[in-house]
Amino acid sequence: LLVLIDLLRYGPKHGHERAIVRDDGYAKCPNVLFSCFANAFLQIVSGERLSREETGVLYDTGANAMVFQREGDDYGTILSYFPTLRYIFPFSRKFQRIRQASMNVNGFIETIIDKYLRTFDENHVRCFLDLYFREMVKCTPQEPNFTFQHDQLLLGLVDFFFPAISGATTQMALLFERLLHNPPVIERMQREIDEVVGHGRLPTLDDRTQLAYTEATLREAMRIDTLVPSGIAHRVQEDTTLRGYDLPKDTLVLIGLDAIHNQREYWGDPERFRPERFLDEHGRLALAKDLSVPFGAGKRLCAGETFARNIMFLTLAALMQNFNIRQPPNARLPDLSKRNTGVIIAPEDFWLKFEPR
Repeated sequence: LLVLIDLLRYGPKHGHERAIVRDDGYAKCPNVLFSCFANAFLQIVSGERLSREETGVLYDTGANAMVFQREGDDYGTILSYFPTLRYIFPFSRKFQRIRQASMNVNGFIETIIDKYLRTFDENHVRCFLDLYFREMVKCTPQEPNFTFQHDQLLLGLVDFFFPAISGATTQMALLFERLLHNPPVIERMQREIDEVVGHGRLPTLDDRTQLAYTEATLREAMRIDTLVPSGIAHRVQEDTTLRGYDLPKDTLVLIGLDAIHNQREYWGDPERFRPERFLDEHGRLALAKDLSVPFGAGKRLCAGETFARNIMFLTLAALMQNFNIRQPPNARLPDLSKRNTGVIIAPEDFWLKFEPR
């Protein structure tokens, strides 16, 4: 976060940053967040971050992840039903874009794995990757339930990395657009942060309970702009009857998260961006009022929920502490009805000025 704040406050220092932050203080969203969120992920799995000089690869990888998120489809486009169309123009062009973008992300994660595998010492465990490597050594491919293998690690990390670098950053970009339409929300968050944290340090997770309005704003953002409107697809594992409906084994099941987040009987005014809906009469966070399910439901809900909630809270609080946000001169407020729908909903890239307070 310190690097992100320095970049927004003082401008780019390295060539790769100039495509993301201009000298006049305008930053490209959600791209400006790619490095910060990706480095947080790398810290968890490897115990290290890329230095600011090295983060060009993170911005590039984030851009590739966004190609997949914007142009892909979790539940199957026509290419899923007629795979041979990928050889026919114009389907072939889209397929190749998505495939190449995905392979680029996979390639980045593979370089991280290979870097640590080359220096692995089972007697000196440094990080999560080393713990996994140690399990790989114990197993043999001939075992019937063999799961600790290189490809399993690669695909597992990619599954976590994709939403970390592109999903959570896009949710923040959607929130920035909402805040432009709701300046009083920004002002109230800033008053709260100034009173609780001040300006001598950055907000931490320990401040979360006292920054109730800031947390409520993030929860409202995830409700009103449901990042994955139908959630992740589930499969019925055995013949089941649910409320009188027969669900045969292997039936595809989707949870209408967006529908849940817009049910009037639950929310009263679901079309309004109103963080107060998650607070009690004393201004404290009332979790019992939060009926939202932005990360899905059931045993297979998003495994990255804790990571996403934590990093988005810390980023939002730090940015509101240090900056006001402004649009380019003479720009109209963003059209909140214009959303790109792929694997996730996403706005088109846009420029935003982070003006030091």
